[in-house]
Amino acid sequence: MTTEARHPEDGDPVNPFPVDWLGDDEMAPELRRLHRLKAQAEAREAAVIARAHRRGVPQAQGFASPTAWLIATTGEPPAVCRSRVRVALALQHMDHTRQAFAAGDLSECRVRLLVDARADAPDLFRRDEPLLVEQARTLPARMLPKALSHWRRLADPDGARYDAEAAFLARRLHISPTWEGTVRVDGDLDPESGTVVMTAIGSLAEPWALEPGDTRTPAQRRADALVEICRRHLDSADRPTRNGERPHITLTLSPPDLTGDGLIDLDTGPITADTARRLACDACITPITIDAADQPQTAGNARRTTPPALRRALDLRDGGCTHPGCDIPARWCDAHHIVHWAHGGNTELPNLKLLCRRHHRTAHHHQPYPKRE
Repeated sequence: MTTEARHPEDGDPVNPFPVDWLGDDEMAPELRRLHRLKAQAEAREAAVIARAHRRGVPQAQGFASPTAWLIATTGEPPAVCRSRVRVALALQHMDHTRQAFAAGDLSECRVRLLVDARADAPDLFRRDEPLLVEQARTLPARMLPKALSHWRRLADPDGARYDAEAAFLARRLHISPTWEGTVRVDGDLDPESGTVVMTAIGSLAEPWALEPGDTRTPAQRRADALVEICRRHLDSADRPTRNGERPHITLTLSPPDLTGDGLIDLDTGPITADTARRLACDACITPITIDAADQPQTAGNARRTTPPALRRALDLRDGGCTHPGCDIPARWCDAHHIVHWAHGGNTELPNLKLLCRRHHRTAHHHQPYPKRE
């Protein structure tokens, strides 16, 4: 692609010419140039912050701290300003880092990583700073934190052990329903626990574990894998009991809920009738009689929709998921009613087939559901 003649605007290093004048092969070099200019501007900003701090400018202007002064001056959020002040003050003691930053060789995010490394072992960082700056300049973004972590372990073994224990103590998991009718999962794990979880999820979500033609996104596969791991735990025989019963999902449904097309409310949000039928397809059913005031009167004995003897015969016949190309073993499959029992289908071997959880969902949600005439 050809470009037009350039006419740089007077004294503007950021916008020397209109972006529309850029040819296809000039866009990447332009981005690299701007990235370098941005780093230089951020380095100058850090130098101004440090200079203002040394001269007492924030206090002289009535601010309690450099962070408060920076918030008022720039309008940036407090967390951003705290980080920038921290970097600016640390750079006063990091000559090699400061020079590389000012030259545009290091971005602010890489400088922050070096500042964090120095905080762990200042004396050793001073000794190794030239090497660490060179690594920060040349290593890919995903490799630099690992390299600095390795340096920390070698430079300060006791501190590394403390960091490992702190990471373990900081582990957390939050899980709660949202107003949008979904469930939000968020948390942090220490390296050991995180590796266990990632390996377990990967065993069900990585490409090598999938059948050809799987159209789910990687994020969807990971979400499905986490749910499947939890389902397998709930289905296991050795899980803990509560009030004499093993915990499991409980749905309270009426016959119209199962045969209709509406929504059924759960504590975490609504589910469709198709979902309710899928969950009831292979479940333990407890019949309860309710009076006109919706008060429970009697409760019958719980029974499996697919009795154990019939399930054993089904496992022997199908051996695993019957969806073409799927090799999920029988113990991780549901007994799917081809014609749902809520629609009059019999719980008999000819009307049953094994499906893994994903293909069971496909059978209920992505194809017409047969009904007995």
